[in-house]
This record gives sequence, structure tokens and C-alpha cells, in this order.
Amino acid sequence: MSLASYIGYNKEIPVNDEYTDDLMYIGNCFADVDNLENVKNHQFTTPYVYEVSSHWGIKIPEYITPEICADLKKVAKLAL
Repeated sequence: MSLASYIGYNKEIPVNDEYTDDLMYIGNCFADVDNLENVKNHQFTTPYVYEVSSHWGIKIPEYITPEICADLKKVAKLAL
């Protein structure tokens, strides 16, 4: 599972699609053009939408129980 963040902006800004050592960068990581358009249509009123990425990941801890996992799946389905 991945976590993506997006930013809506009123002006076009440069996008960096190459790997950098920067902590955060604006560029495509998970989303393609269709995904960004979908995010824009449902979440933003700005003319431009960008994906904000970082190089850190999310680790699911070992102590997550099957019950907690099932609850998280229910919440995720409600969010869709």
C-alpha cells in the first residue's frame, strides 16, 4: 500500500520526474495523467494538481492483529 499526497495550485510549476536526494519533491511517483485528472476533478478547484512525494516509506508494524487489519479494510472501503 502506498500513501500519496497532492497539491492544487493556480499556476503551472516545474515538475521533477527524476530521482533526487531532496526530502520532498513535486513529480510523478504513483499517479499518471489520468490519476491526476481524477484527483483534480474530485478534490480540487485549482487548474493544476501535482503529486507531492518523498523517499520515505510506511512500514506496517508486526503487532497489527487480523482484527485491526479487518477494521482498516472497512474504513478504506468507506473512504472510496
